[in-house]
Amino acid sequence: MDLTLALLAGMASGFLNVVAGGGTLIVFPTLVALGLSPLVANVTAAVGVFPGSLAGSWTYRKILSEQKKLAWLSVLLMPIFSIIGAALLLFLPEKNFETIVPFLIGSAGILIALQPLVYKLFPKNTKVLNLKLIIPGFILAGIYVGYFGAGTGVILLAIYGLAGLSNIQQANGLKNLGSGTGNAVAAVIFIFSGLVVWQLALSVAIGSIIGGALGGRLAQKLDASIFRIIILVIAIVASVYLFINNS
Repeated sequence: MDLTLALLAGMASGFLNVVAGGGTLIVFPTLVALGLSPLVANVTAAVGVFPGSLAGSWTYRKILSEQKKLAWLSVLLMPIFSIIGAALLLFLPEKNFETIVPFLIGSAGILIALQPLVYKLFPKNTKVLNLKLIIPGFILAGIYVGYFGAGTGVILLAIYGLAGLSNIQQANGLKNLGSGTGNAVAAVIFIFSGLVVWQLALSVAIGSIIGGALGGRLAQKLDASIFRIIILVIAIVASVYLFINNS
């Protein structure tokens, strides 16, 4: 039963990460509900979720080829700084993460819900991209994706819009690539931490690949509003539960 729930959570996560973002907000509470501590659940979720983001990015490969510079910056910078976030998660006291995680979940849920407002930051036409803004943004987003990760896609979308990118589909592909590669490097670090619950992580990974591939094909056709509402409700419930549980 546990593996089935992890597989279904992974499918939902992979699908939502591509369509609306915030898929980790499905997997993380599921793993906590299955009895994992918040730290172990976060590490296991990170290992399980990143294949879905990469699978979703693959479906955007033609669009990504139109923004090669940004694609390469995403692949290079997000992973580098995700190492810092992963190190902070593993080496700071576990109690620190348990204290802050309810607020991270709640904030991530709100970010996902506000994503339509983020799209309004996108200009009508792309002229010259402001790389001076993009690079510091990647530093912050990279550290965040290594530490927790949920909502990273919305942060990246805001960065792309403020930097002058006008094509929202390109931005969606780039945010999947950036968050996916950043999460992948953090996941490699977590693999050697000894904290990963492998049966659950593999179940989530299989599900996330299926969901990510499906979401990547449907993302351009679906209205993501209902998914954002679902994620926000789940985030609020999970945040309140963890806050009470930690009190």
